[in-house]
Amino acid sequence: MGVRPLLFVSYSGVLGGAERILLDGATRLGEPVVLVCPDGPLAAQAHAAGLLVEPTPPRPLRLRAGPAAAARHAAGLAGLARDTARASRRHAPRAVIAWGARAILASALRRGGPPLLAVHNDLIGGGPVAAAVRRTTARADRVAALSHAIAADVARAPARPREPDPARAGEIAVLHPGVDLDAWHPAPVPDGPSVALVLGALVPWKRPELALEVAARVPRLRLELAGEAIPGDDPAYAHGLRRRAEALGGRVRFLGRVEDPRPALARARLLLHCADAEPYGLALVEALAAARPVVAPAAGGPLEIVGDGAGRLYPPGDAGAAAGAVEAVLDDDAAAAAARARAEACFDVRDSARRLREALP
Repeated sequence: MGVRPLLFVSYSGVLGGAERILLDGATRLGEPVVLVCPDGPLAAQAHAAGLLVEPTPPRPLRLRAGPAAAARHAAGLAGLARDTARASRRHAPRAVIAWGARAILASALRRGGPPLLAVHNDLIGGGPVAAAVRRTTARADRVAALSHAIAADVARAPARPREPDPARAGEIAVLHPGVDLDAWHPAPVPDGPSVALVLGALVPWKRPELALEVAARVPRLRLELAGEAIPGDDPAYAHGLRRRAEALGGRVRFLGRVEDPRPALARARLLLHCADAEPYGLALVEALAAARPVVAPAAGGPLEIVGDGAGRLYPPGDAGAAAGAVEAVLDDDAAAAAARARAEACFDVRDSARRLREALP
């Protein structure tokens, strides 16, 4: 038998931040990799990167209320468990890497098999599903998380759900994903109007409406929103954002989905991030690598990313404080250089790939 591969499992087939982090790590481990995931953008990028893909049927991504939705999600998890078991029999991997809470839950349905690394890429909060995820995580051979914020959330003690268990959190490897710094050249600070880029889906939890409030308080600021509504969502929210933007007199542009954010970052003076509870924030790391300072809420992943003069943090949801932070960054001539220096010091993808390799069972 040849070298036994690593088997990565993803419930999602989209290409968001968590999936790009998966690809960055899987392609830098120096070992053969098989990826179990639905057909779609993630599978296509994995193929292009030379990974072997075991395609699965697409399954519902949105968690909706009601017994019918719960049954569909249970069936989806069971299906992913069967697909993973089939791929495991075919490829005899030396380890399985379950990427995200639903892939971790699906792993609970398997019996025996190779050792398991459970990788958490999101906050799981409370409730019955979160309790099931924590129980499943406790059965994994190793556990990793993208940030300390996620690790602390996963390590919450059942009896005291708001407090992490320090011992459990200390057992979780924190990956702090980085980017390929050679592919993210620092762009010169642009002349002309002061542009802030908002990079992310037009969904309520990302709080793009807060960016519009910030722009209303900073008359010299122009906004570019790079992102779109998630298919299947109610379009009313995105339509409401566009109506509110009209009141700012042409200072807001909606770019739609942007495959490569580097040109938009080159036009901007800073990245403005508004999500109150961002689990990590790869877009923030990409901005730093492009020499763009970040203004973001002082919570979750951004607390671990923004520092050393590379931007400003503000209390979550506070539009006035966010506007003050934006003004401070626009007036800080050293912020762009500090952003790139922060990326070079803390967010090289080779370091995060090494941490992933060390977390493998």
